[in-house]
Amino acid sequence: MLKVYHAPNTRSVRIVWLCEELGLDYEKVALEFDPKVLQSENYLKINPLGKVPSMEEDGLVINESGAIVQYLLEKTGDKDLQPAPGTPERGRYLHWFHFAEATLMPPLGNIAQHAFIRPEEKRISAVAEEGKETAIKILKLLDKELEGRNYIAGEKFSAADIMLGYDLLLAKLFGLLTDAMPNVLAYFNRLAERPAFKKATGQ
Repeated sequence: MLKVYHAPNTRSVRIVWLCEELGLDYEKVALEFDPKVLQSENYLKINPLGKVPSMEEDGLVINESGAIVQYLLEKTGDKDLQPAPGTPERGRYLHWFHFAEATLMPPLGNIAQHAFIRPEEKRISAVAEEGKETAIKILKLLDKELEGRNYIAGEKFSAADIMLGYDLLLAKLFGLLTDAMPNVLAYFNRLAERPAFKKATGQ
């Protein structure tokens, strides 16, 4: 049985969302986003850094959300959520698949840490503010990319939308999605209407 360790509003949203899109049979292990839970002796055996997501299947454990997504797509042989290798469409897909974690998540992570997660005495407001400025700059770039497109890699929904859609969920929670980026807003609303997204976010 495939196990997915999940806490609300974390990167594990990507994994639950993907499993629902693929119609996989999986066990969702619900965790509180709390150091007492994530740093517990039992969970550290699954993820030594005490983070989510984690995926466990037949002795295999993977902790990186992007790697889990790629593994599950390959394991299931899915061809609907990713373009064929070696095609120009695949190149665009890979760009945005990795953009989500490598480019947009770092400033969002800084906002999360220094505005919400860390104890107040350990927060640095300048880091949170810089994260906000950087994230808005990236979101405006994304708004231009989405002009005339329904999905980030083209006209078809793909796993790149799952990777990026989670980032936009955080951006919305942080109050960063505004009328100044209408294409991003429309795109996020389109993703949020998907039943699998609603299941992954508890809507």
